[in-house]
Amino acid sequence: MIEDLFSVPLYSEELNLNTDIITEYCLGMKNTLNTSTVSNVGGWQSPPLTGEHGPLNTLLISILNAAQRYRDTFQYKHPLIIHTLWVNINREKDYNLEHNHPNSVISGVYYVKAHKNSGDLVFSHPASISMEYDWPEKNLKKYNRYNGAIWRIPPIENKLLLFPGWLLHSVRPNLNKNQDRISISFNLTI
Repeated sequence: MIEDLFSVPLYSEELNLNTDIITEYCLGMKNTLNTSTVSNVGGWQSPPLTGEHGPLNTLLISILNAAQRYRDTFQYKHPLIIHTLWVNINREKDYNLEHNHPNSVISGVYYVKAHKNSGDLVFSHPASISMEYDWPEKNLKKYNRYNGAIWRIPPIENKLLLFPGWLLHSVRPNLNKNQDRISISFNLTI
């Protein structure tokens, strides 16, 4: 008998939001706010957004509704609120170093604009260093969820992803020479 131990749920949902309006709003912020540097190497990252952001209201409601469904998956008993939210605009070769989001029950990303080769989101297994040493990919018949040290998720426009805030992740470089990747990241807590 095989039992799954320590499963990590990843929530994914295709939204139907007007990405043109959100893109225009994000680009407007980029033109008026200085970049923050946290895990980003290159690119522009807004400071955490505060106050009213009317063009993002539908997205905020979608995030909260998805968070409710997602937290039911792992039986978290407290309602969650959006604690921080920020915009990322990655040009060619911009990327994000591996990191996690401490003090966050759920973290997530919404892809406003994403094109082919615009940089995968990469999740790392909590034991990835040992797994890469003991179970290198060259010794595996087929890479799967039981033996994978990392998992790549390509960005898709209008897609919402939710994951535990403690899960290590990075963003590969945007290799699209002509198109920026625009995303909105966020953290939820009680």
